Amino acid sequence: MKRWLVILLVLLALVILVSPGIIGRLAEQNMEENIQWAKNESPGLNITTEAFDRGWFTSEGKHRVVFQGGRFRDATEKYAAVTGNPELPSLIIDTRFDHGLVPVTSLSRHAGSLAPGLASTLSTFHLDPGNGEPLPLPGTLYSNVSLTGATDSRLLVETGSYEHEDIQVDWDGADLKIYSNRGSGEMSVHGTIDPVTISGEDGRASIGVIRIDADQVRTEYGFNVGPANLTVGAMTLEDSGQKFVLGGMDVKMDSTLEDGRVDSTGTVAIRDVSIPGFGDVALVMDTSMNGFHAASLGAIVKALREAQAADDPNMALQMLYPDIEGDLQTLASSGAEIRFDQFDITLPQGTVATKIAVAVPESDGGADFSWPAVLLGMTASIDIRLPAELFDMATMMNPQAGALLAMGILQKEGNDYVMAAEYAQGLVSVNGVPMPIPIPGLSP
Repeated sequence: MKRWLVILLVLLALVILVSPGIIGRLAEQNMEENIQWAKNESPGLNITTEAFDRGWFTSEGKHRVVFQGGRFRDATEKYAAVTGNPELPSLIIDTRFDHGLVPVTSLSRHAGSLAPGLASTLSTFHLDPGNGEPLPLPGTLYSNVSLTGATDSRLLVETGSYEHEDIQVDWDGADLKIYSNRGSGEMSVHGTIDPVTISGEDGRASIGVIRIDADQVRTEYGFNVGPANLTVGAMTLEDSGQKFVLGGMDVKMDSTLEDGRVDSTGTVAIRDVSIPGFGDVALVMDTSMNGFHAASLGAIVKALREAQAADDPNMALQMLYPDIEGDLQTLASSGAEIRFDQFDITLPQGTVATKIAVAVPESDGGADFSWPAVLLGMTASIDIRLPAELFDMATMMNPQAGALLAMGILQKEGNDYVMAAEYAQGLVSVNGVPMPIPIPGLSP
């Protein structure tokens, strides 16, 4: 009995004293792989390791994220010109790693854990505006990296404020739970960012509570599927006596992948936008995309991502078509449907309501593919209803708008003007009147 107790104590000592060094190297390798993954996913972000001191029980790392090139190129060039800072803005991340199968050293800090894994980490942040004088950012990121490489994190931001010269920033905090697993491709974000207010001598801006709920899975085709919801509270902007108000915004998206086809839905609602000198505006949109060929869609998304990461993204995008032409043809010949079941814009004069549907049937591709044939097989419809008050105002501003009524494109229906148009086999019908249109490449 004593012999087994001794063996157990020796094994426990090995776990506590020997494993941290081995696990620490694995944790460092996992971090390097995550950095490379982030670079691939975010063109224009340059992530570098400025320092990494790997110890036996704990390690310290410093990483810098620089916003340069790709999609950030124009913005950072303008920023450098305005500020005169010698360097581009960057985010500095300082991280403490407590590693070992049983990370006992993590108990000496807040939110430590003895849960088995590669590492238990704590990260803090600084913003370097480009002048070499980093500013501390609020918030601490606590993470647990499992033996499989999956990461469970929680970002906590306490209530606080910051004042610089004539600007003051006040925030109520944030609490976000983040999960990622490169192996399975799973990623989720759930939590809230509480109200933030920026005040200065010339004005004031505020944004209400932001709620994020997303559960995504990376597919083999290089894009994510799954639900993602975003709710933004009221936003206000006061400047020179003018007050712009956005009552709130809701965005709900979902997508699925089945049998090599992608279906997605999305709704957007923007409430009570108050524009000085104009009035209140609102928008509601309900869309769906069905039956898209996943492999060709993934290839196009990858090509777009690579173009965004190029030294000159605008030129890369202009030169992109030859590289994706074949995938575009496959996407078109595989058939798909796009619908706007609701696209309503509410103005002070009333609501402009629009419905759109476009369907492309599956067809032969390969050497027999032609864009005119795709257009000939496509069907589409659009229904528009706009209030008479808005149309009358448009006619007063531009008398040529009245030609739409004379041509029969718009018809009066009660207090509204309406248009119902359909397209099929190269023929457009507007309010029941056929209007043939030429399609290049096809004989009449």
